[in-house]
Amino acid sequence: MGIVSESGPQVSTTVDRAGALLQLLAAHPEGLGITQLTRELGTQRAPLYRILQALTKHELVRRDARKQYLLGVGTLALARAYASQLPVGLEPQLQALADETGMSATVNTADGEAFTVVAARTPARNGEFVVTQPGFRHPVPPESMRAAVAALEPPSDDDPEIVVEARRLGYAVGRGRAIASRYGVTAVVAGSAARSGPILILNLASIHPFEHETVSAPLLRTAQAIGLALR
Repeated sequence: MGIVSESGPQVSTTVDRAGALLQLLAAHPEGLGITQLTRELGTQRAPLYRILQALTKHELVRRDARKQYLLGVGTLALARAYASQLPVGLEPQLQALADETGMSATVNTADGEAFTVVAARTPARNGEFVVTQPGFRHPVPPESMRAAVAALEPPSDDDPEIVVEARRLGYAVGRGRAIASRYGVTAVVAGSAARSGPILILNLASIHPFEHETVSAPLLRTAQAIGLALR
């Protein structure tokens, strides 16, 4: 049995629900019971139990003494396999960028409307910083991220000013309009737009306004270095 996705092709209902279940458990590291899972997934217990049994067999899900379902140890292997696709030396480069600028640094994938954090670092010193964990999908992507990706498209007469500015500067500036108290600058990782798969974008974020010119050089330098590691 299958369902038709928004893009048209038929997909397996069972696999679709299994994917939704894993994403739901990822959003609830404390675990969820069977009643909560059936309610959130809009399904009945019998088919859900079958999915849980299959995922448990592959160690992607586990059930604890409280009868709560959580992600299993098998997901670590999947995470490591995905991380191996990322540029070599990414984490140290992000940490250096965060320490130099005093801002949170993240690399995100941009795939259509989905913007997902794949690596993140905050400055080593104490302070208040924007914190996002790898795997976090932005429900409302920051304006600088959206503008940086939009700036890759051919110019149009109705382009927003933030996109026009991004083409001129080589990076996009978010001024806290889309998300209150969220300011940032974003550059596309050099060469990632030419690869198959999602575009990689490098983002610096702060809860305080800042002069983007003060961080543009390390942002662009790091985006270039990460891009070189992709080759």
